[in-house]
Amino acid sequence: MGSLRKREWKTKKGISIRYEYSYMLYGKQYKKLFKKKPIPQELVALTQTIGDNPTFQEALNDYINSYCALHCKASTIETYQNYYDVGLKPLYFLRVKTYKKIDLTKFIIQYKENHAPKTTNNLLVFLKGFFNWLIDEKIISESPAKKIRPLPIEKVEAKSLDEEDRKLFVYCLKYVPDWVQLFFLTMLNMGLRISECLALEWSDIDFDNAKMNINKQYYRFRVTSTKNYEVRIIDIPDHLLERFKSENIKSNLVFNSPEAPGQYASVNNLRERWFENIKRKMEEISNKDFSWFTPHCLRHTHATYLLSNGIPLSYVSKRLGHRDTNTTLNIYNHALPSDNLKALNLLKNLNQSKIRAKKT
Repeated sequence: MGSLRKREWKTKKGISIRYEYSYMLYGKQYKKLFKKKPIPQELVALTQTIGDNPTFQEALNDYINSYCALHCKASTIETYQNYYDVGLKPLYFLRVKTYKKIDLTKFIIQYKENHAPKTTNNLLVFLKGFFNWLIDEKIISESPAKKIRPLPIEKVEAKSLDEEDRKLFVYCLKYVPDWVQLFFLTMLNMGLRISECLALEWSDIDFDNAKMNINKQYYRFRVTSTKNYEVRIIDIPDHLLERFKSENIKSNLVFNSPEAPGQYASVNNLRERWFENIKRKMEEISNKDFSWFTPHCLRHTHATYLLSNGIPLSYVSKRLGHRDTNTTLNIYNHALPSDNLKALNLLKNLNQSKIRAKKT
């Protein structure tokens, strides 16, 4: 037997409701969250799944539907559900208490054979969170993933357009519809992610103060908070502001689906049709290969252009919505003027001197 209680809390979208069921099993206390009020059969089933030494399938299902449901965004839960449905199937019937570091190491080695290092590392992060949850729930005492290091990832310089190619890109925008022009000009001039640009509403644009509020994204067919939950208000350049002012407002969305005003534009249509058309035109005019060029490169171009022209790192970092300047520095170190790099190296040496002084 257990106890069921209704839990409510405020979120950015309003009131969120979950039903928490607390129950004892093998002398241990467990809790599970439900999105809807559970029927008695669901509650009875709980005591038949999670036991003293549950299988991976049982424990993973409980982890995703309880802890992750409460703490993670919907898009993140989708990713975790995919791990559960596909990536972690080989572990389904193993028992979590008898699982050792060597077993997990062998699984990761096998998994990385068919997946990119970044994908493998993301799965490892998920598993570390899962094992830590098992520790919190007092099902295991030590995580088998604790000392497993992520795979090394070769650092690739963020690709961006140089001045000549940037001008070519803007020139080739005339070959696509006006709303598509404005969409990619917004990405280029504001440094937005494509998901953030799709989610823009007219209420996010402060015409009087030339500011734009970036507080959401349209990702996987739903509106969610921005990446890392970073909200930012950034300056709009005059020429882009004038373009916005000249637009015929059809709905609350800045970028509507052409077929249905009030509905979000298709990200696949923008990427696979319109952006590819622009790329082909750029290749036709310049006789260059732009196969590497993606919509996200416009964000990189924006940041690289500002940094290479001496705009402070802190301003660019806030404009991009990074958590801190270190993130910006790691990605765009190549774009910093030589004076900036010299200053950073001096500060690094200064810090090292302080450490040596403490040891003596």
